[in-house]
Amino acid sequence: MRRGAIYDRNGRELAISVETYTVNLYTREMKSLPDVANRLSAFIPMTREEILKKAGNRRGYLQICKNLERSQANKITELNIPGVILEETYRRLYPQNNLASNLLGFCGTDGHGLEGIELVFDRTMRGYPGLAVEGDVSFGDEEGGKPRIIQPPAGGSNLTLTIDSFIQHILEGELAKLVEQYKPIDAMAIVMDPYSGDILGMACLPNYDLNDFANSTPAAHRNRPVVDVFEPGSCMKIFPTACGFSSGKISDQTRFYCKGFGEVYGRRIKCHGSHGLVDISGVIAESCNASMVQISQMLESRQLYKMYRDLGFGEPSGISLPGEGQGILSAPSRWSGLSAASLCIGQELAVTGIQLAGAYGVIANGGKLMKPRLVKRIDSQAGDIHEEIPPTIKREVFSPEIALHLRRLLLGVVEHGTGSLAKVADYSIGGKTSTAQKANPKGGYYWNKVVTSFV
Repeated sequence: MRRGAIYDRNGRELAISVETYTVNLYTREMKSLPDVANRLSAFIPMTREEILKKAGNRRGYLQICKNLERSQANKITELNIPGVILEETYRRLYPQNNLASNLLGFCGTDGHGLEGIELVFDRTMRGYPGLAVEGDVSFGDEEGGKPRIIQPPAGGSNLTLTIDSFIQHILEGELAKLVEQYKPIDAMAIVMDPYSGDILGMACLPNYDLNDFANSTPAAHRNRPVVDVFEPGSCMKIFPTACGFSSGKISDQTRFYCKGFGEVYGRRIKCHGSHGLVDISGVIAESCNASMVQISQMLESRQLYKMYRDLGFGEPSGISLPGEGQGILSAPSRWSGLSAASLCIGQELAVTGIQLAGAYGVIANGGKLMKPRLVKRIDSQAGDIHEEIPPTIKREVFSPEIALHLRRLLLGVVEHGTGSLAKVADYSIGGKTSTAQKANPKGGYYWNKVVTSFV
């Protein structure tokens, strides 16, 4: 039975099942097995001796050779050899090889999904097996009867994803350039429509060739934007700011003073410069740690925690992929005196790439947290049954007015702050940079290992 295909949002094939054929022998209808083996050996990749050895002394219905192309099968059909039965089967093929490999996943030799979308929607795409019984034979006959089809198999359903192959190709190409230049251990990128939650592109390196997955490593199979968690660093600073606006604790008139560090219970949190007197626009544009420490002291712990939870941190996003990480976000009852300040600069929590993209989508779309959507539609193979997967709003996090205010702050990061490299002529670009030190399992942070990002 044919496994359902996977298409991108524009109908381009990402995974298909191609016809192959299996040669079976039904010995009850054969006059001479050696003669049959001799004739078959000219058309299948087996010698006469190999065919005879595989058949051995067995009788009945025997499988001899798999994965023949249609042209080979046609030649065998033309021979019209009694007792030689061709069975149509299918082999999984990925026309675009490496493209979106970590997201799509692959199938095993038995046709069952083992990774990615292929695994999550395995039953949907696999379809239903038919039912066959062996025909009646006389009592005591050692040979089995010829199979008789009672119920034909039903092919699996086709999936249409939200992924755009063109965007995915660009994303993977740019990541490859980045890896070549900077030699990171790994890299990831996500393109998400903030209004629908549609994942237009999701890429990570290393990846692998889906048509040759047996020669890839388990590490290459990881869909890092969904599975891996990391301390995000400064790209989180916009969210305590949102909390301050929502609670009325800060406004455009609020001023902060940076002397090169912030101080909490005698502990200094360094800033990358002495910014002096700054407003909230300067705080975000220059990524001022000292000012964020001051903001942390203005907010109530429960307000900050609720804002982070409402934005989707500390819980799975619900994306249709296996192994999703929920991240780490401790409840205020487990916080130390430094926790609020640490959280405001993106430390003492861990997030996934998809969580971070979704949270920034709240700012972009006017305040709503969308469930990431990866599957857009499911269709039966006959095309007569369709199921649309609609966008899902998980909750409203803050007002459109606050979202607009935050977007303006993020524009300042690119226009006159730390994100100037993201400028694009004739476009308004907003975002936040981050260079987060990696946590050391023995305590503290590595001085020479970082996670860099731009959202």
